[in-house]
Amino acid sequence: MTIKRKMVLPLALAVGALGLMAVSQVASGSHVRPKGATPLSASLLPSYKACATPNRTHGAPLAFPSCNPPVQSSNFLTMGAPDANGAPANSVGSILLKVKTTSPEDVLITLSITDVRCRPATQAAVCNSANTADGPDYSGQTQGNATIRISDHYNGPNLNEAATVVDTPFPVNGTCANTTASASTGGICTINTTANAVVPGAVKDTQRGVIEISQLQISDGGADGQVASPDNTLFEVQGICIP
Repeated sequence: MTIKRKMVLPLALAVGALGLMAVSQVASGSHVRPKGATPLSASLLPSYKACATPNRTHGAPLAFPSCNPPVQSSNFLTMGAPDANGAPANSVGSILLKVKTTSPEDVLITLSITDVRCRPATQAAVCNSANTADGPDYSGQTQGNATIRISDHYNGPNLNEAATVVDTPFPVNGTCANTTASASTGGICTINTTANAVVPGAVKDTQRGVIEISQLQISDGGADGQVASPDNTLFEVQGICIP
């Protein structure tokens, strides 16, 4: 019995030490990451509403239910397309996300969409440069957005623990301008900024961040062309155009 009592304290201490080690490992756990993942470049094209009440069937081999006609998601913006509105197809949209690795670290955000035209529901104040076909140039605002999921080493009371942040939207506002020199091309919308300019301190060199990005989306500015208004609708999304 004496021998057993003497063993109880060391055994308890050993179990306690193992428990502390486990907690420590969980709190300071790391995460895997690639050597690099930059830049991210994506083409942008008009968004269409999902098919909720099919009335047609797509051709084989993708013979799934479909909706006729297609309906644009945006109530306020469009672009030229000869078979849709008689205007030439001049729109090209793209977005580029590029990590700046030199100090101060940052993410450069560049967007461009050409031939952006107003639909009838958009107010004249941001639709005042007419084209020979279809709607006038759009000169209001747009907003780029994506849901991001961050895994980095900037968490906990000492800001040195690895963790994954809850999914978070990251909106970035842009502006559009008339192309007054051309009556065959709509307005041009641009964004040229950085993550730290949008949210100061968002990117730090100590984070070792892995940033997962959902579909890149561009919303219009609603009827008044202002992204602060509540009636904004989805205009463009990342994707490809065939052919």
